[in-house]
Amino acid sequence: MLDSITELPRRQILFAVFLLFVFATSIHEIVSEFAAGETLSEMFDDIGRLSLGVAVFLMLAYEYRAQRKAVHRLKEQLIGFKSGLSRLEPKTVKIGNQYRAVMQHQFDVWQLTESEQNVVIMLLKGLSFQEIAQLRNTREKTVRQQASSVYRKAGVTGRNELAAWFFEDLLDPQQD
Repeated sequence: MLDSITELPRRQILFAVFLLFVFATSIHEIVSEFAAGETLSEMFDDIGRLSLGVAVFLMLAYEYRAQRKAVHRLKEQLIGFKSGLSRLEPKTVKIGNQYRAVMQHQFDVWQLTESEQNVVIMLLKGLSFQEIAQLRNTREKTVRQQASSVYRKAGVTGRNELAAWFFEDLLDPQQD
């Protein structure tokens, strides 16, 4: 349970703390006013605030659960794709490994960090910044910053030029 809480983005944690504060103050006011003899109609604003807080909390919990399921599905797909790759013909695997070595050489030339290299691979696979962030358990802003750093180091203006840099020779090979 604690692990799942620490995986929440900071703003979701702050929002949950805010909602708990609203719950606590609303319940405290309702109990205090009820003890003082006020009627339910006189406590309508406090009951409404508590109800709204519960509704927002339930929506937040539902959205968090949906996001977790989506990330789980993406991870399962990735595992499936990796196992599919392991069944490829040995020649295809050899070519893939050679091309990966070419890519690694270029990563070294560009002096990309390991995180930047991972972002490049996922960008080339067509994943969105949001999907990459979810798979890497980081914020989308972090992925965008790493992609910008890659573009600057590679001397390209964006994802399309980066992909073209790696795939251009495959699509139009030079004859030796």
